[in-house]
Amino acid sequence: MTFGAPGYLALLAPVALAALALLAWMRWRTAARARFGAAPDRGGAPVVSLALLLVAAAFAAFAAARPQFGDEDARVQDRGIDFVAVLDVSQSMLATDAEPSRLARAQAELIALLERMDGDRAGLVIFAGQTFVRSPISADLAAVARIVEGVDRERGLVDPGSDLGAAITEAHTLLSTGRADTRAMLIISDGEDHRGGISEALAAARRDGIRIYSAGAGTATGAPVLDIDRQTGATAPRLGPDGSPVLTRLDEDALRGIAGGGGGRYIALAGEGRPLASLAAEFDSLAATTFAEREAPARTERFQPFAAVALAAAALAMLLPAFGAAAARGRTRAWPLLAGGLLAGAICAGDAAESNRRGNDRYAAEDYDGAIAAYATAAAQAPGRGEAHYNAGNAFNRKGEFASAIEETRRALPSGERALVAKAEYALGNHHVASGDLREAAAAYKRALLADPGDADAKHNLELVLAMLSPTPAAPTPTPSAEPGEGEGENGGGEGSATPGAATPGAGTPGASGTPAPDQPAFSTPQPGGTAAPPPAGVQRTLEEALAGIDEEFTLEEALEVLDALEERNRGQLASPPGPGNARLPDY
Repeated sequence: MTFGAPGYLALLAPVALAALALLAWMRWRTAARARFGAAPDRGGAPVVSLALLLVAAAFAAFAAARPQFGDEDARVQDRGIDFVAVLDVSQSMLATDAEPSRLARAQAELIALLERMDGDRAGLVIFAGQTFVRSPISADLAAVARIVEGVDRERGLVDPGSDLGAAITEAHTLLSTGRADTRAMLIISDGEDHRGGISEALAAARRDGIRIYSAGAGTATGAPVLDIDRQTGATAPRLGPDGSPVLTRLDEDALRGIAGGGGGRYIALAGEGRPLASLAAEFDSLAATTFAEREAPARTERFQPFAAVALAAAALAMLLPAFGAAAARGRTRAWPLLAGGLLAGAICAGDAAESNRRGNDRYAAEDYDGAIAAYATAAAQAPGRGEAHYNAGNAFNRKGEFASAIEETRRALPSGERALVAKAEYALGNHHVASGDLREAAAAYKRALLADPGDADAKHNLELVLAMLSPTPAAPTPTPSAEPGEGEGENGGGEGSATPGAATPGAGTPGASGTPAPDQPAFSTPQPGGTAAPPPAGVQRTLEEALAGIDEEFTLEEALEVLDALEERNRGQLASPPGPGNARLPDY
């Protein structure tokens, strides 16, 4: 609970003194009557009247302080810039020439920056040998900071190596989806790059007006590259052919060149404090864009019940018989006061949960336009919640408007609620499959598994999407006329070399996902779109070894190991994504 005018709480002090004085007077009165031999008297109606007046004064002071709890809508403007952090999570970032490591220092610095930013929108791309969009651009900077905090445990999402050029291109693509006039990119790395392509990626980003900053983790002296034992988690220096440790050094010149050519500046992540946080003030000085005018949560004034109690106590004090004729004359004046207090106490805000339930009912009746309108109302009534956006995305999916489904579902991300993040990322995967973007679908399913490692549906769909992206040849039949498979090796196939099941994506089919019941999350296991060919014996043995000894709750490393084997094994086609479920908004 907070107070809009806490100074009025000081009025409670004289009320408390008056209450103590009343108690002292009652004790003195009782003792005096006893001394004179009079019958005991507890004060009767006058004392009760005084007590009621003190209660009224106390509640009036509390009401004047404007107690606030809960949220209500307030119209505000979202103004700021679009910002994407590109964070290096390659093996060299585990070096300890920064305390406690390059990656840990980079994480702490980036979190400090996000905590200082206000009104801007931020996204996160992590990279090593490949890139991964860990968070889309979002106004929820606290949620992005929580994601940054955990990326050291998610390094298995990207292949070993260091492809800085591809990471810049990925961040450029992510920023291209934003609406801000000012867009900024921050590269946090030790400057190592094994693939090339940095110059071309930088030139493309600069042509698009993106301002590029860089930050360097590590030292020019360097430190040994550390390898991690996947079984024990222990680290050991990597040794070269001559038996000496392989060193990794900060390439500060390369990072300075990136910032200089990108119109930004270079920051060394060294010394005391958090030097990267200084960028927040610089971002504030850049031209801000009004993203939207919206209803934002604001603390709800809750003085009404306290004012009602104060009025009721004062009215009761006036109605006591001790006032005699004056009380009779005051009754007509007291009742309007009492009624006004009760009316003030009955005032309540719009019910977002009811609007969401109405949307679920429309959804169940297949009135998707009506459902979308109801969800929009719920989102306006409870802008701090993401369920309404998630539900609206599912309704757009049912209408076949997959681009709108993706945009609406992204508004529910990132969220402080892990369960909603998992559902929304899973739904994003389904929407991307329906729109034909399998790579984005795979990334969304991975993020769903990060939020909920036990989501069997996300594991299943990710397996099938990866199989479609990198199909492998089916086992040859034992006949002389057998023809070779269509692809070779892990990357033998392309995005269009496999065909999804015949059912409409996202629509749900009887016997597979079905129609979800309103108000309930519905995530059914997708069914394969075709019959899988038997895997080669060697691949099957690899899969069995990967699964051996693993319980139902996989760790991230175990899940990635199993998915690698499943990718080789699977010959199935991607099932139609299960029908979207409806999330419940809590009753306020």
